Amino acid sequence: MSEAAVSETESGLPLVSVVIVLYNSSEHIGPCLESVASLDYCPVEVVLVDNGSRDDSVMVARRKAAESGLACLVSELPRNVGYAGAVNNGASLASGDVLLLLNPDTEVYPDMVSALVEALSDRTVGVAGCKVYNPDGVTLQHTGGYVRDNGLTMHYGVGERDEGQFDEARDVFYVTGAALAVGRGTFAEAGAFDAGYYPAYFEETDLCLRVRRMGYRVVYVPGARVLHHESVTTGRFTKRYYYLYHRNRVRFLLKNFSWRFLRDRALAMERRWLGMIDISFEGKPLRKAYVLNALMLPRTLLARWAVERALRAPRIEDTVSEL
Repeated sequence: MSEAAVSETESGLPLVSVVIVLYNSSEHIGPCLESVASLDYCPVEVVLVDNGSRDDSVMVARRKAAESGLACLVSELPRNVGYAGAVNNGASLASGDVLLLLNPDTEVYPDMVSALVEALSDRTVGVAGCKVYNPDGVTLQHTGGYVRDNGLTMHYGVGERDEGQFDEARDVFYVTGAALAVGRGTFAEAGAFDAGYYPAYFEETDLCLRVRRMGYRVVYVPGARVLHHESVTTGRFTKRYYYLYHRNRVRFLLKNFSWRFLRDRALAMERRWLGMIDISFEGKPLRKAYVLNALMLPRTLLARWAVERALRAPRIEDTVSEL
């Protein structure tokens, strides 16, 4: 599991810390914790981070954890610090050598953690991701991901019925943060999540790219299965979603790619893509995202400089150009 040694418990297996960020998640956290309690893997600890919820997420989570017999540590943040900041808080409290990041609207299969731990036992692997289903348990949502030249994140297999066509493990550009496993040492070595991707989107894509630049692999693990009730907090395909997504997409590009790449490939694809979208709906949040990135450019350049100084490794620009 990268260069960080994994200490074994009495069972001979590494402790897995399941980090779940709550944000008005009372509707979904119960089934999520029930599924974690059904895991066939031991030892597991649960770290819950409440990100300034306005509902009874913490009360529901505490009750369900107690009913399910889960050892549970709860961190209650006074305000919403964004998904990345909340995960970093949870990771700092975790005791395990493996961090399993789960969205509260997920439900895991019993053998999910075993498959992820096995994948991470290969010291060339830095991050391991899951086969993610829609709530029907049949339609695929994610089997690893790739990135277009203009930063658009794409999911392999999305919308397809699972008929075994994605049952081979493979290296990918990134895996979704809805269900992502990483060694705690690797997470720290990579600099944790970048809280600049506030409040959400692209923090896992950015982490996966940094881990790959460090020389480790990011792998899709088909045996690690999970259901995901997607985007219950920010909403899917709303104007707010488009604004947050595009704001962080542009920041991801500016932070991680060479100026030549941005000029010759990212900008060219962005122009082509703009001719394909519904500008009457997506145009306003997109323009707002462009303006915000222009205003925040000094901070983004500082983050870009910090990454280059910390990693001292060649950039990876293996994006996909076709639309």
